[in-house]
Amino acid sequence: MKNRVTIKAEARELIRNGHISPILVSLIVLVVVKVLDFLSALSEYGTMTIEDLQYTITSGDMSLLLESMLPTSPMQPFLPILVSLLTTVLYAGYYSYCMGIYRREEMQLSSLADGLGIIGQLIWCEILMGIKVFLWSLLFFFPGIIAAYRYRFAVYNLLSDPSLSASQAIALSCRQTNGMKFDLFVLDLSFIGWSILTALTLGILSVWTLPYTTLSDLGYYNEAQQKITHTPHSDEETTPPWVL
Repeated sequence: MKNRVTIKAEARELIRNGHISPILVSLIVLVVVKVLDFLSALSEYGTMTIEDLQYTITSGDMSLLLESMLPTSPMQPFLPILVSLLTTVLYAGYYSYCMGIYRREEMQLSSLADGLGIIGQLIWCEILMGIKVFLWSLLFFFPGIIAAYRYRFAVYNLLSDPSLSASQAIALSCRQTNGMKFDLFVLDLSFIGWSILTALTLGILSVWTLPYTTLSDLGYYNEAQQKITHTPHSDEETTPPWVL
């Protein structure tokens, strides 16, 4: 198995040699996500002006704030959900792009739409993982963290094999990360310095750190894929969807 240093060095090399620069694609994804977040926030607080906000702060009268939070259209309450769904699909497309880059393929920007083909599986997978992590977290804080690492490769599995169900992708991820969770934890720790620099640059450095961390993660995913041989039907038969 490749070590962390080798995997990260390989990720940096892939960033330099991508057919379409992973940095450019990351910039596009991050800008679109920020625009979606802005539209969601605008729909929630768009009826309040700066003067209204100043009056609310100085007078303590919360009526204007409450009024601004009321829906101004029938679609407004559903906009944050729609934004969340679009963000999930967009990031799935980004992961698909990075997976192609990792395989040394010539990926196009159109790969950012790859998540649309499995949108139902992606959404259900995110819901299942959220529920499972939450339930493990009820036992104590650390089981929730461990669970998150167990399910880390689930979305990658769906993108690699769209025939998998969400439950199968999660079950497969549990097998893939067996014996690898601590290595993934150390990988995340090794990016703390980059996270601090990203925060200091107000997120601008994300255009570098996003492909760097994603491609490094895919390095471990590739190692996990080589470690096991999966049969989707057996996963479905032996792993009920309620198993954590």
